[in-house]
Amino acid sequence: MGMSSKSKSDRKTSAWFQRHANDPHVKQAQREGKRSRAAFKLTEILDNEKHGLKIKRNSVVIDLGCAPGSWSVELAKYVGREGLVIGIDLLPLNPINGVTLIQADFDSPAGQKALAEALKGRAVDLVVSDMAPEMSGNKLVDQMRMIGLNEMTLHFARQYLRPDGDLLMKTFMGEGYDGFRRDLGTSFKKIKNIKPAASRKTSSEFFLLGKTFHQ
Repeated sequence: MGMSSKSKSDRKTSAWFQRHANDPHVKQAQREGKRSRAAFKLTEILDNEKHGLKIKRNSVVIDLGCAPGSWSVELAKYVGREGLVIGIDLLPLNPINGVTLIQADFDSPAGQKALAEALKGRAVDLVVSDMAPEMSGNKLVDQMRMIGLNEMTLHFARQYLRPDGDLLMKTFMGEGYDGFRRDLGTSFKKIKNIKPAASRKTSSEFFLLGKTFHQ
């Protein structure tokens, strides 16, 4: 939902800016015209067969909190013209070819109505989320906010995923994680932790992949 993994004050520090500017994935994203370096996290996960997350050409994918749209851009390449990618975020986004964009809270009645209209009765094969909270600097507070976003994402996936569908979401290791992972395991046959190489080593983020949804 347009949320950032760095606080506003952190983003203004010269040290952070220098690390960001020198990041090889940032430079590569700029060279290739990507909306952000986050695109490489997704493509690395999708292109690595050992993770078992394969998107078919006619898949229906929902990208929660999609701003600035880097994941939606990549997803559209995987699903092709036969598929459907819906990106939803509170923030406005520039149009993305092959992607239906919704500016709304995905957990609100308005957002749910817009999603239903965009889906036109099609079942959802995959829900993805690269959302993270605006960081406060308080580790416990930030962790609880992250788990809260994870819980919202899981609730959404339980509403929309078809049987045997998949879920991919960002999370942090810390307070509340173990309990959330157990809850996730009640709805998916297989759970996997993934730390892409494109994810900074100094970052506490990693991704949870829930395979084969069941109710």
